[in-house]
Amino acid sequence: MCSEIEITSVEKRQSIWNRTTKGYTTKEYFPIVAERLYMNISTNQHLNTMLTGHGNIKSYLYRFKIITSPACPCGKNDQTTDHLLYECELLKIQRHSLKTAVSKSGGWPTSKNTLISKHYKSFKRFVNSIPFDNLG
Repeated sequence: MCSEIEITSVEKRQSIWNRTTKGYTTKEYFPIVAERLYMNISTNQHLNTMLTGHGNIKSYLYRFKIITSPACPCGKNDQTTDHLLYECELLKIQRHSLKTAVSKSGGWPTSKNTLISKHYKSFKRFVNSIPFDNLG
């Protein structure tokens, strides 16, 4: 049973989470603090990149002037986590497995929160199949 102190703490964290202007990408996956606290998620570098938008993706590297262009090698758009997840032609085969798993219980595209909360294993498999080091 949750104590009153724990509930108050979670409510405070949620209030802070709602007000902050940082962590936009992460908020899309975890809008509710209490739900995240009960998720059993095993992270790695690639999953962290997708959940935060920080890591070895061109839009992030370009933002810090490490590279000269955020464009994805597929030629469609800038290489962002959304682009990799929903539209990059270079990940069409990997995305097919994720779309198949998600389509069994809902439509595609689906929200990031649904991906992490209802399709975590399939989502993590997709993320781990992305060749981050060879995407550009």
